[in-house]
Amino acid sequence: MYSKLLLGLVLTISALTASATTTISGTKDYGGATVGTSCDGQSESQQPVFVLKDGAVLKNVVLKAGAAADGVHCLGSCTIQGVKWADVCEDAATMKGGSGKTMNVVGGSAYKASDKVFQHNGIGSTIKISGFAADTIGKLYRSCGNCSSNGGPRKVSISSTKLANVSASVVGVNSNFGDVATIRTLQIKGYKSGSPKVCVEYKGVQKGSEPTSLGEKWNTTACNVSKTDVTSY
Repeated sequence: MYSKLLLGLVLTISALTASATTTISGTKDYGGATVGTSCDGQSESQQPVFVLKDGAVLKNVVLKAGAAADGVHCLGSCTIQGVKWADVCEDAATMKGGSGKTMNVVGGSAYKASDKVFQHNGIGSTIKISGFAADTIGKLYRSCGNCSSNGGPRKVSISSTKLANVSASVVGVNSNFGDVATIRTLQIKGYKSGSPKVCVEYKGVQKGSEPTSLGEKWNTTACNVSKTDVTSY
């Protein structure tokens, strides 16, 4: 009996302090366990905690504060369900899947993302976010503004989502690449028009240059959102 308790303790510690990326195929339900690797601030060279192969489902895991690295990488279509980031390191999750692939984010939450929560790199793919909550973030979502061989379109849909303390904007999309953000039933704590900006259009560029902001937009092809879709709480 003692040996079983000791084994359980060892497994718990390893789950909290694992140093290597975990690759997931199929469905993996962590049952609320906390997992982490490391965090090197906003370094874009650090590895993710999880890599999700095409069709993978990641459920019910907490990414440890100070150890969330580059979060979750989705290589194809994937589902991220009930996942919580106790403290975002670089990005919470990055969509790398290509044309026709979808990353579904269902429920879950993120806290303290100095830049963005969701990074969208895969050209021709979609991110769907529903029932999510985030607090103390720069942006909820950004379509890559200066990736290598950059282009589009990239699409994002956001619904039934609740945000607080957004310092920059909710989403950023590259209108010149055909990106589209569709936003419905979004709640923002203390929201007033323009604070924060909800959907900002950019002119996307290639790696080595910086994208240009075209400002907050409403009811455009790229920013499919009306002011009635956003409420304060």
